[in-house]
Formats: sequence, structure tokens, C-alpha cells
Amino acid sequence: MAEKTIKNIIDDIFNENLNPFRKMMERLWFRNILYYIGEQYIDFMVSDQTFRRRNINPFIPTPVDNIIREYVRSTKALILNKEYTVTVWPNSNEQKDREGALAGQDIINHMDGLNDEAFADEKEKVVLWMLLTGLGLMRTFPKKQNDDFMLSKGKNIIRPGEVVSENFFCFNLHIDNIGDSLRSKRYIGMKTLKPREWVEDTFHIKVKDKDDPNVINYQSRLMKLMTEVSPWKGAGLQSQILSLKDEDLVIYKEVEFQPTEKKPEGRYVASCGGEIVIDIDAMPIPVEKGQWYYTLTDFHYNYVPGRFWSDAGVNDLISPQNTINSIDQDAEINRKGLGQPWVGLPQNANLKRVDKWGQMLKVIEYDLNASGGMKPEINHGVPLPDQFFKARQTARESAQDASGDPKNVLKGQAPTAKASGVMVDILKETAEASHTPDIKRVYRSFQRVYRKRLILAKLLYTEKRKIKIMGEGNQIRVRNFQASDLRDNTDVRLELSSGIVSSSAAQTNMITNLVQTGMFGDLSQDPDTKNEILTRLGLSGFENKTSVDVERAEEENMRILAAKPTDKADKIEGIFLTMVNEETGEEEVINDDPYFKYDNHQIHFETHRRFIISKEFKTLPMKSQTVLIAHTDIHHKLYQAELQRQMKQQIMMEQAIRGGGQDKQGWQGEGAQE
Repeated sequence: MAEKTIKNIIDDIFNENLNPFRKMMERLWFRNILYYIGEQYIDFMVSDQTFRRRNINPFIPTPVDNIIREYVRSTKALILNKEYTVTVWPNSNEQKDREGALAGQDIINHMDGLNDEAFADEKEKVVLWMLLTGLGLMRTFPKKQNDDFMLSKGKNIIRPGEVVSENFFCFNLHIDNIGDSLRSKRYIGMKTLKPREWVEDTFHIKVKDKDDPNVINYQSRLMKLMTEVSPWKGAGLQSQILSLKDEDLVIYKEVEFQPTEKKPEGRYVASCGGEIVIDIDAMPIPVEKGQWYYTLTDFHYNYVPGRFWSDAGVNDLISPQNTINSIDQDAEINRKGLGQPWVGLPQNANLKRVDKWGQMLKVIEYDLNASGGMKPEINHGVPLPDQFFKARQTARESAQDASGDPKNVLKGQAPTAKASGVMVDILKETAEASHTPDIKRVYRSFQRVYRKRLILAKLLYTEKRKIKIMGEGNQIRVRNFQASDLRDNTDVRLELSSGIVSSSAAQTNMITNLVQTGMFGDLSQDPDTKNEILTRLGLSGFENKTSVDVERAEEENMRILAAKPTDKADKIEGIFLTMVNEETGEEEVINDDPYFKYDNHQIHFETHRRFIISKEFKTLPMKSQTVLIAHTDIHHKLYQAELQRQMKQQIMMEQAIRGGGQDKQGWQGEGAQE
């Protein structure tokens, strides 16, 4: 395909006028965002293709009871509060494949915790956008260190780097009109703002033709609109700064084409300033065995059959929100009218202030003869009838039904004062059941995100690196990982956890009852189960008398894990080690630890033993394995010696007791004979 032809294709993909339906959806997105942040007195001007504030007298109040934000907050919590487990299925029943699948789960957990759990923030953004616009997007791509992702001319991803999953704005997406799902699209186009210097230095070009950043930077447009409508619900603010264009930003356009018969690995094209900077016959996520993925993953909530752009749940709440706003405005005006009555004065009447009974009063003075016998007329105002407030309540109930939360049970509110706890739980489960298909669809999209992350991790993490994961009982585990450990196991399953109870209070009550009935046995003899129960009850920081020994033993495990292959045995600080002298036949300390004699050898032995039989231990260098095994054997030897000493003491005590009884019995027998 000629260079001129691909330029024309890119221009057509990003041409706003060729997709009028998308422009209409964009107006709905802007409206929903403004309603969400409380700016609800706006109108769309067709002639100017923009929003503006309604012409309202600045003295007329504009109260807002934001049911839009309530809906988004409760539904977002309903989706994100679900517990789920990430499982990587092995490709076969071989032990190496099973270990590779477990390594895949470890690397996923590790990536979830990177950068202070930044992935959790991106998930929340995706769900928020999905509820406001009907469509959430997450992009998974390889990212260089301190740079954006790049593909070399040889179709290879430049290393080293990280796998990144970030929220992507639906405003910046341009797609094919054919197909009702992202995978059915022949291509996806993405626009982002990049620093001009970065583009010119990276691709060694001079950006001449510059697009208008305002056509993409929805944030600037939204902020400018906010200054026009004013967050104080009054006259608009005049801002000179937001109207300025940033000369240092350029629009960076990317297009991913799905694989075809002529291009089985797909195609990736990037342009800036009207010039093609990347054109590669490969996709950013490599095609494997006929399986291909776009870097974008779509999340739909109110899915519309036959159409890619889904409807937002907020759309159904706009009408009742407008009704509530109108009634609240009338009620506010009426309330002020009741407090300040209207007074009709006759001719030649005067108002006079007097101080009486400790208060300042207004007194009306008039001449009855001069006024023709007319008296002052005082109207106190008429309060709004109950019909207005019943209409407001009807609008709120309509909004609750439209949002799938009747009686606000998902927000934890009881339907009536007489409702029992069982009734509230049943209503809550019924309300959640109506959202279950939508929630499962969201997590199926997250499942595709996890699979893309594993595919890229297999290509990026070629060098050995240490990863931190959360093990059983909320214990931190550190292990070595590299791409070869996966063994092509990238089949991810995301399963929602289910149970009899869902609330924390109910779970705590159930665990307490099971402990009292002896379901878990004697916890004094099972410290692992005891610690797990404490963690489930929210007491993971609870310390017992063995916690110090466990922490010290785990610290020794971490020192062994962090040791370099070139380190000698006597260079691992804090690890007590002895060696038998071949000449004398006696054990000599080659690496001393002054606190070793205070260790609880039983706890140390069990902690080291669990680490030795773990999968992480197999990845250690042979020297480190030898050191830890020898160190554990010393604890075991001393522990066995302590057991033997205790057994001897027990036997001696039993013999002493039996011996004392025999002496007493013999004395009693002699007395009886006498």
C-alpha cells in the first residue's frame, strides 16, 4: 500500500464529519459528565454545537439534589466490591505446565501491586466512564522505562520495559462503523496528545503541520465549559488562560489493523503532523497461533444489540433529575416568599423602626383620613401544595427503579421502619441479581485485560527479576521470575467468589460461630489456621508470642533469597552456619549470629521447612539452597535435642512419682502387719 494511500486512510479514520452518530454520542457524554458534577442547568445549542448555561436570573436559586452521582457511586461500589480470583489454567497436566500456570498467577498479582496498586485506580476509572458514557476502555501495551511503548522496525518490542494497563478516554477513540463489538472492527484509531519535543526526538522528524489540540483535549473543553457555567451557579467567570492553545502539544494518531489474509500478523501505523512515523506489519500485542488482540479492551454496561456505542445508565435519570431540580427551585422561591411577606401600603403611609421588648420592629404609620379609609394589606404568601412534593417523591422513585435500586436497598437503606433484617437482605439480593449479568460482562472484559498482560509479560520479562506477591495468610512472598517460567500458559480465568453471606459483619458472625462450635479444631495446636481466622476477622496485625520468631525466620528466608550467586556462605549476614572440621571432627562456627541461641528452634524449623518445599526455593542458586538447608538442619538438630531432653525429664518425673507411691504403699503395708 502506497504511503499516500495510508495517509488518506488515516485522515478518513479520524475525520469527525464522517461519523455524525459519534458526534451525537459525544454530546451525551458531555451532558452526563456535567450532570454528574452538579452543573445541571445547561442547554445544548445546535447552532454553536456547544453547551451553555440557561438564562436564569442570578437571584433565582439553583439547588441540585444529585441523584446522578448517587447512582454512579452505588453502582460503582456494587461492581468493584465483588471478590474474584484470578486463575491461570495450565496447557497440560504436566508438572512444569502447572508450575508455569502458578507463575502466571504470581506475575499477575505482582503487576496488580506495582506503583502503589495503580491498576486498581485504573479499574475504578474504567467503571466510572462506563457508567457515565456507557463505554469504558482500558489499553494494555508495552511501555519502555520512562517512555511510551515503541515497536522497532524489525517488529520486535523494545526491551526492557513494563506491561501497563491504563484507562483510555472514549472521546479519543475512532473506530470502524461495521460491527457491534471491538473485536469485530477492522481497525481501531486512537488519538493522544504528545509533547512536540518527544515526537521530534523519537522519530527524528520536524512536525510541520500541527492539528488543533482542542479537537481532542476534552479536558480543556470541559474546563472551559465549567468556567462559563460557573461552579457557584451564578454568572460565568471570564478566563483568558483556557482559550490559549498549547504550542508544545501535538496530536499523535495510532491505528491498529486486525490480521488479514495478506497481513496475517496485522498492521500498526502511527502518524503525527500529517507524516507517517511508524508503519509495521505487526500488532503491538503479537499474534500467536491465530489469536490476536487489540491493545484496547471495551467495557459495556447497558449494551445495545447491533450497536457498538452503548447507552449509559445515567441517560435514564436525566428526566427525573430535571423534575426534581424544577420542584426544588420552586420550593426555594416559595420558602423565601413565606419569610418575606408582600405588603401593600396606602397613600401617605410611612415605615418607622422602633425598639420595643428588646427587638427592632417596623411600624406602619398612616393617616386614615388622608388614605381615604384604606388599611395596609399584608399577604403572607401561600405554601406550595403537597402535590408538588408528591411529584418530587415520584420522580425519585422513578429514578430508583430506572437505576435498578428500588427503595435504595443497595445503598443500605431499609425500605420501611418495620422491615426485618431478613427482608432487607432478600431485597438487596434481588436488586443485585438484576445487575449480575452486567457485572459478569464487566469481569469478562477484565479477564481479557489479564490475558493481554500475560502475553506481553511473556515477551517483556526476559531478564530475571524479583517479584513480590501476597501468599497464604496475607504473608509476603518474594520469588524470582522470568518469561520462560510461564511456558506459554496465558489462559486466564476470572471467577467471581460466591458465598452464603456477602457483608463483612455477616462473615465475621459466621466465622465466630464456626470457631465456637469447634469446626476448626483446637486452634492452640494449629497456629496457621488461627492466623488465617484472625486475618479474616480483620485482626491480621494481632501479635502473639510466636509472631516475633516467625518474623525473624522469614527475615532469614528473605536474606537467603536476596543473596547473589557469587556470595559465599560466610557472607550471608545473619545466617548461623557451622561446618565439621575434617582434622578435629568437631563442628566449627563459620558464620555466627549472636541471637541464634535465643531462637525458638521449632518455629524456625517449620518456617524454613515450608520455604524449602516451596516453588520459590527451586529458583535459588545451588549455594543459597545449600546454606538454607544446612541452617535448617541445625535448627532441627537442636529441636530434636530439646525434645529428647524434655522426654527424659518427663520419664524421670513419672519414675519419681511411681517410686514415691511404692514407698508409701510399702509403709502402709508394714503398719497393717504390725
